[in-house]
Amino acid sequence: MTDLPILSAKFFELEDIRATQGRPWIPLRENRETKIDRSFAGSDDLRHYSGIATLAVEAANRTTVDKFEWGELDVSTHYPSVEKGIYRPIDTHTDWSEDQKVVGTRLVIAQELSGYAREAWHLHYDIVCALKLEQEGDTWFRPEEGWVEVARLKRNEEGKPVCLEMRAEMLSDYLAARGMALFFSAYHERSAYFVGKPDYTWASARREWTADRDKREVYITEAEFPHDPAHSFCGLGALWRTEWFEPQNKSVRVRGDEETDDVSFAVGNEGERKTASECIGAMTYLAFKPTLVPALLHYRGGFMGWYSRDTGGIGTGETGTHFGVNSLGLITIFAKDIAKLESWEQRVWAAHSTAFDGGASEELFDTQMNCKPASTGAPEASIKEVIEELDQSFQSQHGAPLLRDHESIDGILKRAHRFRAVEQEGVLALAKELHRLFAERINLQALREPAGVGAKEKLRELKTLERLIARSVGDTTAKSMMAPLFGISDLRNADAHLGSSFIESGLERAKVQTANTHEVEQGMQLLAGFVDTIREITKAIVANVNKQCP
Repeated sequence: MTDLPILSAKFFELEDIRATQGRPWIPLRENRETKIDRSFAGSDDLRHYSGIATLAVEAANRTTVDKFEWGELDVSTHYPSVEKGIYRPIDTHTDWSEDQKVVGTRLVIAQELSGYAREAWHLHYDIVCALKLEQEGDTWFRPEEGWVEVARLKRNEEGKPVCLEMRAEMLSDYLAARGMALFFSAYHERSAYFVGKPDYTWASARREWTADRDKREVYITEAEFPHDPAHSFCGLGALWRTEWFEPQNKSVRVRGDEETDDVSFAVGNEGERKTASECIGAMTYLAFKPTLVPALLHYRGGFMGWYSRDTGGIGTGETGTHFGVNSLGLITIFAKDIAKLESWEQRVWAAHSTAFDGGASEELFDTQMNCKPASTGAPEASIKEVIEELDQSFQSQHGAPLLRDHESIDGILKRAHRFRAVEQEGVLALAKELHRLFAERINLQALREPAGVGAKEKLRELKTLERLIARSVGDTTAKSMMAPLFGISDLRNADAHLGSSFIESGLERAKVQTANTHEVEQGMQLLAGFVDTIREITKAIVANVNKQCP
């Protein structure tokens, strides 16, 4: 057994506490104690406490607030007040002068509730409204930027609020609009119990020192109420720190400042790059890797719809961008459309920009340049329709639904598109979604009797469905008709078992051509085979009923 390490004196000196400037998430308020689950020789019950209070301050009040310490600004709960007949709202912080001058705004309001040590923390309503946030539970989102997480409240195991933090980029935008900076007053403490007095240079005498805006203190004392009677000494380190979070000069979201055009897109076959503003009047097309689609759909509110076999609309807001799929599987759009996107969405598109190869999508070009919309259809647009038609046809003939409902169906439908094929093991993952969408939902009990399956026969869902179809079209035709669904099942099994031999047979049975076809086309073929098969099954079920009618 390895000997346990000795707890270092640096643990108490707190030199590792990072400054807030430069962090991606900025704590607006923190009041948290954490037990450190690590073992050290001769020590026990290690704990860390962090208390952070903040104040948004205008330039005129910076000199006053800059002198504040933990005694003037801490994590006490907040109250409105009336001084000399003047009402002070709960979000305001005053100095200690006779006039009680307002010197800052609390961006988090800590409300004391009835009961022992109960609090509710509220993100300032002005932040919520200015950045157009929507709150869900303990998280605030910004729908206009793909429902990006802007602020979040963290709780401890008892459900008490311990930290409310905000994305630095959003906080900077808000503060810049108001001409403010954010002041921090923080207190950090670490403690531990010891069996014997540790051999630290400051173990026999309290040490205090100041560096820049930090004040530190470390000492060892006899433990009055030790965690364990064997632990006779207590070590403690404390850090008091004040600092400023300085916002950037621009406020694009709140104040509406013009954003720097810092993203560019590949234009032409050689990949020359132009900014979105330079593309406004360009009568040409841009190309993007098909990985763009999963990236956009990853955002909450992301959507994709289809206008024809190879054209559709995609976006993350209320309107989408008209796109087409070219012969190489690339996404192509009219160049000027890129300038219509919000700047954050332009950055997503730019990450997938590529040299223009394979030309524009033929269907997109005919629609936009020749005013001749394609009359074709995308299989993705028909998946839900053909499945519901089959289910309704079966239920009308046999009195029970063929498919069980499930709350995940909408999510599966959203993921059932040809661009899934460009992801790792993409065709297999797409097959798994289609299998979940149909085969796994088949109500075997409702299917067995119409299919003529005996009580002792142990047929699975797809084989039982094949038996039902055979009553209408015969065994040979039924087997051929069901082949794509069995192929999808093979691919689904291959996805679950790496190195499986099911892949080759599955692709063949699912009518997916891998030779000289790109991944996007393979995904489309898989979907088309699925949709056509469901349609044929519906026809067979209806035909079987018609045969039985006199």
